[in-house]
Amino acid sequence: MLRRLSLTTQFAFVFMLALALVGAACWLILDRIYLNQLKSQAETVADNVDAFGNWVAQYGRVWVRDNDKSYLGHAELLQNDESAGAPRLLPVNFYSKNPALAQREYSEVVEQSASPAKFRLTSHNVMNPNNKPDAFEADALQRIRDGRLPEYYEVTPTGFRYARAVHHKASCIACHGDADKAPNDVKVRYGTEHGFGFKEGDVAGIISVRLPARSFWDVALHVIGAWQLLMILAAFIVAMLFMHYGVVRRLQRITNATQQISLGKNVDVPIGRVAAGSRNELDQLTLATERLRVSINMAIQRLTKKGSA
Repeated sequence: MLRRLSLTTQFAFVFMLALALVGAACWLILDRIYLNQLKSQAETVADNVDAFGNWVAQYGRVWVRDNDKSYLGHAELLQNDESAGAPRLLPVNFYSKNPALAQREYSEVVEQSASPAKFRLTSHNVMNPNNKPDAFEADALQRIRDGRLPEYYEVTPTGFRYARAVHHKASCIACHGDADKAPNDVKVRYGTEHGFGFKEGDVAGIISVRLPARSFWDVALHVIGAWQLLMILAAFIVAMLFMHYGVVRRLQRITNATQQISLGKNVDVPIGRVAAGSRNELDQLTLATERLRVSINMAIQRLTKKGSA
């Protein structure tokens, strides 16, 4: 059916089909770039969280002053106070936090901040019930443990979700190994039922990162504007003009000339427009048509001479 249509119509159809294929390819490429950008942002957040945990781990625990919101150990020190004039010793309370506790409190601060990126640490065997994984995190933990994956991510209706595996180091086993050997303050605060039984190298859990993610359609609408659409339209118009004047019109002139030649009429084939040494196929067709005209005219002249003789 398409072959019966004019070349201009066929070319328009093929051009639109090619444009659709190129547009689909660009869509997939931009979607992959957008996804990689989100993943890169999530990886940066996870790197920072991991670095903070390593900083706390190198000291075993960190001690903070006058913050008994959540802690493991407690120590009371005496500090010299001269504000009242006469020197005196006043008690100052310090509370210890291990890496996991420090990271959790850090995540709570970030959760209340204006930062679009949020994170938390969770595990399949949480010591603190407040760190229980949500649906995505439970699935990510399962995939990471079963497939021994370093990370897992996906785009969900709530945004981009990313999970990075965290493995137990030797310093972690003191609190998460044998429950009987765990520090007493850990057992007092969290009990001995959950969060134990790990060995060095085991998957301790994940760093879970959440990023807001617009639909790619919204992103694409902000990338492609009126100027881009006008340029695509201009490309279509230029291609159609070339097809009409550079191909179809020339073919029509050659077709008319061959029809006149077939009727034995004298016709001028437009060879004046053919440049010397041209490799254009239509130029070659024009020259071939001219040679055909000359050959037919010569044949007619010979036949005419024989008939008159």
